[in-house]
Amino acid sequence: MTTDQASATLADDLRARTSAFVNHHIDLWVAVEEPGTLVLAGNDPAAVFRAASDWLADDPAYTVLDVRWDRQAAEPVHALRLVLRRGTRGVVPAPDTPRD
Repeated sequence: MTTDQASATLADDLRARTSAFVNHHIDLWVAVEEPGTLVLAGNDPAAVFRAASDWLADDPAYTVLDVRWDRQAAEPVHALRLVLRRGTRGVVPAPDTPRD
């Protein structure tokens, strides 16, 4: 399996979880960006962080490689991006691309 195929599968797996997840977090916007970034957005920053905690607790097979917090001009005003990879919790896999 190539890296592109693994990334597509990861994104597909994340997308498959979003519809059920958003039903329990009705005030949030949930999306997946390629290759494996979960985007949680809302107007209440505490709710966004609770949702991130819930997502990670629901499936410990994912490791967070990077986090980005954005405050946006339009609603939803808070957005949290979690770059995820499959891996063993506590063991950080090597990133796919060099970081600046």
